[in-house]
Amino acid sequence: MKLAINKLLILFNKKERKKLGILFFMMILAALFETIGIGLIVPFVGIVTDPSRIVEHPVLSNIYNFFNFNSTSSFIIFAVLILLFIYVIKNLYLLLFQYTQFKIILNQQVKLSKELFKEYLTKPYTFHLQRNTADLLRNVNDEVPRVFQGIVISGFQLITEILVILCILLLLLVTAPLATITASILLGGSVMVFFKSFRKKITHLGKEQQTVSGLMIKWVNQGLGAIKEVKVAGNEKFFINSYANQSQIKANNSRYMKMLEQVPRLFIETLLVSVVLITMLIIVFQDRSTSELISTMALFAMAAFRLMPSITRVVSLITTIKYSQPALSVVYNDLFLNKEKKPVSAKSSHITTGRNGSKTYNDSIELKNISFRYPNQKNYSVKEASLTIPIGQSVAFIGESGAGKTTIVDIILGLFTPEKGQVLVDGTNLEEQKSTWQKKIGYIPQSIFLSDDTIRGNIAFGVDTKDIDEEAVWRALEQAQLKEFVEALPEQLDTSVGERGVRLSGDNVSE
Repeated sequence: MKLAINKLLILFNKKERKKLGILFFMMILAALFETIGIGLIVPFVGIVTDPSRIVEHPVLSNIYNFFNFNSTSSFIIFAVLILLFIYVIKNLYLLLFQYTQFKIILNQQVKLSKELFKEYLTKPYTFHLQRNTADLLRNVNDEVPRVFQGIVISGFQLITEILVILCILLLLLVTAPLATITASILLGGSVMVFFKSFRKKITHLGKEQQTVSGLMIKWVNQGLGAIKEVKVAGNEKFFINSYANQSQIKANNSRYMKMLEQVPRLFIETLLVSVVLITMLIIVFQDRSTSELISTMALFAMAAFRLMPSITRVVSLITTIKYSQPALSVVYNDLFLNKEKKPVSAKSSHITTGRNGSKTYNDSIELKNISFRYPNQKNYSVKEASLTIPIGQSVAFIGESGAGKTTIVDIILGLFTPEKGQVLVDGTNLEEQKSTWQKKIGYIPQSIFLSDDTIRGNIAFGVDTKDIDEEAVWRALEQAQLKEFVEALPEQLDTSVGERGVRLSGDNVSE
């Protein structure tokens, strides 16, 4: 538990932790408001059942005289209005607390999902060769919300409910000690037995759900991503069944969790009614006055009415937190543990600056005795390779499959760092100017990627719409011999190409 709390706190910076402190203070006030609302029931019922208490009780009599009430009836009406006012204020405050809580925590969820997505995008290329895209997609879209909604929000709600329960029990303890102690032992023992019975199962379901969600995304991505190949091969049934199997496992897990959420409510409702009845019997046999007996029983009835949903929520919230804990481990590990050394920033002093202020290269690309092997591989894909590519030269890498042609290109692109040797661009180590180098080169991959955007958006890939240079886009089309084709389209640059360019011909995509 302590380790999980430490992991959660690391997700918040110093300023954000102060906001959590404010939320904690607001929780205490919320618990006090709940207790005050219930505690006022005793004196109110007391004066309704026995109006003579108004003049007998020192505090009530002072209020009665200060406002010059003509009768106890008018005082009772006044008490009703005060009680209603307090309940309105209490509920307005609770509404404000809930709004503040959701605003702070969900804003942090947005921030963290952005940070995790950024972490994945800035990871070295080798990281993406080892991780499944479906898992990364699940972590950003599903696991981060599970952390904040399933653990953080549930955690704050759990603390609030526990504070409310403790305050109410303290109030009952002052009023009827024996009955309160008996009720606390019965309820507390029952809740502990429940969690001891299902704790391991809940944790297992949380981990399994994580795996299943990743597999569901994987089968959808693969089935729809290769839709042409799937249809030609007639493999629709395979992908449908593969997805359906994982979906069924997820449904079974969800059904089990939903049942676990319902069992405590039904069990605690039965138990609480039994405890209240036993408590009332204990109070009855304590020889109290009729007025005092009615007030105390009204207090216990009101407390039971408020405690039942609180205890049920406590059980449900603990279940949710246990179920969501695997998500915390995944997010924490990918954000803080699986860190890799970032590339060295560019040293501009070694690079020639052109007339327009941009960096230029005017000598050669040189590979000096480079060796590289993929992660978890024993054999080198490229071993002690050396070559020089002078500026302005066209070079073709020729060789059999697996000879390392694509690997050498990826090394020149700066996607891979050689295990041995170095890559020099104009005599400077590529690792020292990688960012600058990658901004100056163009790359046409074997498999063309087109985003589900307009022709303009795909040509200016990664540039905000407002920052796109229209003339540069047309120049690129002209160089690719596509200008006439685009001009003939009804919407020209605003034509949507569809996902992976499905609305264009294969030749146009390649060009």
